[in-house]
Amino acid sequence: MILDNQIKYRCRRGLLELDLILNNFYENKLPQLSIEMKKLFLEFLEMDDNDIWYVLDSNHQSKKYDSLINLIYPKNKKEIKSEK
Repeated sequence: MILDNQIKYRCRRGLLELDLILNNFYENKLPQLSIEMKKLFLEFLEMDDNDIWYVLDSNHQSKKYDSLINLIYPKNKKEIKSEK
């Protein structure tokens, strides 16, 4: 539970877009993640907002975070943009 609270706190970002995306992911997908994926997500959240946005919004993905990125912000971004 402590890990989940740390993640919840770190999902609060300065960039509104990230705040919305990450908090939506936290609320809808976090319970389904393994402990290892939660730790990876927390590590991912240690990056600066601009770096996180760059990784989410571009084709540049770190192999380390590929599986996590695909859960947070799927390659088929049309679905996400149409929900806004």
